[in-house]
Amino acid sequence: MKQKREIDPKDLMAVERSVTGLIGTAISLIVLGFVVEKFELFLRLVAGSAIKHSNLLELVHASFYKYLGIGIILGGIILTIYSYFYYIKWIKHLERKEIDTDKSIFLYLSIFISFIGVILIVSMLIL
Repeated sequence: MKQKREIDPKDLMAVERSVTGLIGTAISLIVLGFVVEKFELFLRLVAGSAIKHSNLLELVHASFYKYLGIGIILGGIILTIYSYFYYIKWIKHLERKEIDTDKSIFLYLSIFISFIGVILIVSMLIL
């Protein structure tokens, strides 16, 4: 029979705070994706009203924001799922009294959020 070891409550709470932070970041990404996706609707409404007054405004790249928003939302969903597995992995480490650092998630998050920022800046300058 496998015997489980006691987990120090301070360590458990630290892992739970980390996972809660990851889930908060995932929620923020989902909200950001929704806002970016709805920006496409705003552009279509503005273009529709401007076209009634003049034919100078063309909105060719408005659907770009729809796909960008959906991509950001998918990133948030993936981060939410990863957070669960991250939590399970850390519980196993704490049960075995091991410390293992997983710095890759922070690298991936930094790259993903920087990529979103660059795409938004480029889209504002070009589109």
